[in-house]
Amino acid sequence: MTIAAQVRAAIDQAPLGAFLAPGEFEGSSRAVESALSRLTQQGVVIRVRQGLYWKGPRSAFGMPAPSSMDIALRIVGEGVGPARLSAARALGLTTQLPAIESIAVPGRPPAPLPGVRFVSRPYVRQLHGLHSDEVAVLETLRDWPIYSEAPWQSLVEAVQKKQALGTVRLDRLDAVVARERSPRLRDRWRRLRAAFK
Repeated sequence: MTIAAQVRAAIDQAPLGAFLAPGEFEGSSRAVESALSRLTQQGVVIRVRQGLYWKGPRSAFGMPAPSSMDIALRIVGEGVGPARLSAARALGLTTQLPAIESIAVPGRPPAPLPGVRFVSRPYVRQLHGLHSDEVAVLETLRDWPIYSEAPWQSLVEAVQKKQALGTVRLDRLDAVVARERSPRLRDRWRRLRAAFK
């Protein structure tokens, strides 16, 4: 079986929504990249950025690109989540659509993506394996009330809902907030946390 056929077979077996990197395939890097390039032209995968491809659902309109958040999670790992207006929207506190999506990443931001602004945040978020919704809570508290159209009580209710779903863990946030540098964020977290006692 040729390298191109091996790459195609591996992609066919990969689940929808899978990210694929050339290093995951057997064969010379040049042959693998060539096969992936051809498969991109055929609409089998999308090239997200150098060295990263995505297998999405196909339709009559082509294959939609993965979300910026999914790309950031793949590139950076845990501790990634929406920031600024994107964070308020993720919690249902605004109906505005950001012109550029803001994503908070632990440590140094990755290379830019079209339509995305990465903002650097402390590594402690990755060390504690924060979910995207947990990062959204921290980012909303950091900027409160700049990006929210809703009152404080709506933020409390949004966090309660996320906690019930299991995507916000108060103990994890307690640990991370204790190491955050922003005194305003820490003060707002204490105020929010009081609603859960």
